[in-house]
Amino acid sequence: MPRDSSDPLPNLMRAWTFSRAGSAEGVLELSEQPIPTLRTDSSVLIRVTHVSLHPGTTIMMNLVPFLFRNAPSIAETDFAGVVISVGRKVPVSPSPTNEHRYFPPGTAVFGSIPVGEHLKGAGALAEYLIVDMNYIARKPFNISFAQAAGLPVSGATAVTLMDAASLEPGDRVLINAPCGGIGHFVAQLASRAVSKDGYIVGRCSATSFETAKTLGCNDVVSYSPSEDPALAVGREEAFDKVIDARGSQDLWHSSPRILKSGRDHAYTSVGPVLGSYTYIGMFACLLTMGMNSFLPVWAGGVNREYRQVTSMVDPDKLERLRQLCDEGQLEVLVGEAWAFEDAIQAFQVLAGGHARGKLVICVADPSSLGR
Repeated sequence: MPRDSSDPLPNLMRAWTFSRAGSAEGVLELSEQPIPTLRTDSSVLIRVTHVSLHPGTTIMMNLVPFLFRNAPSIAETDFAGVVISVGRKVPVSPSPTNEHRYFPPGTAVFGSIPVGEHLKGAGALAEYLIVDMNYIARKPFNISFAQAAGLPVSGATAVTLMDAASLEPGDRVLINAPCGGIGHFVAQLASRAVSKDGYIVGRCSATSFETAKTLGCNDVVSYSPSEDPALAVGREEAFDKVIDARGSQDLWHSSPRILKSGRDHAYTSVGPVLGSYTYIGMFACLLTMGMNSFLPVWAGGVNREYRQVTSMVDPDKLERLRQLCDEGQLEVLVGEAWAFEDAIQAFQVLAGGHARGKLVICVADPSSLGR
């Protein structure tokens, strides 16, 4: 039997759903859906307060046909909210070996719905959701619900980038897109990793220069599609590491002129940007990934170490993010926020490709839930 709060639940909830592949403005509808029920002993029912967007789910919305997913599907995966009820195997009190992973009703949490469940129709852009306890963590005490919603996928990707880049104290580092959803986490973590003896240059739009500096960049250079990246950033000695938090082919191809050679001086990237939400665009992106990783120099490949990362949300990464925030080592930049009814506007900004920080949708005011 589930353990839950005493407050009765309605029978229906509002959710942004879609039943065919396409752009958010073309396929999303605000509809009423049954409130999901606990399916397993490790499931958790959550009242959602905030949802953040990230490009991966938008790509799936545009490209995955409903031959491979359930209809209707609820949009998005990353959320923050309050636990309503839990399965009987979900810990509800701490123990000597389980100091933080316990979730009694009323607990403020953040988390992410795994891709497999998302393709079955589960999503975060709704008033309630069900998720396994392995995909949530307790909300850091010193950040808001809106900020916590921005942590899961982007934060997990950022720490994976940092692990792969292997920054050392004193390193000179270039970060591409240090103010984006992933990059603003990378900039903060990199600043601490290289310490006061290191030096970080951020490559971003001119309107984001001051933000980049507050996030930990010592210097900034302008991103311009018409400008040779090597001319913009190669003003002094070569970099020890380059971390590309957006995926710039121009920057990768310019790396021999700005990045030291050798396996200790890697170009670490999230991979090339998807040029268009089409199957041709996806094929071209996958081909580019392969060429970046495996094309030999004699065949036209780039003469630098290339490391591309992918990241899945798991309990270890969620706890790592919670701890970093609790210790004041990581903050979440919320670029813009929208009301639940205005979610389509958030997707339109995301599609523009130049959002600052995390884009967040407010589903419910936490104060109205007694938090």
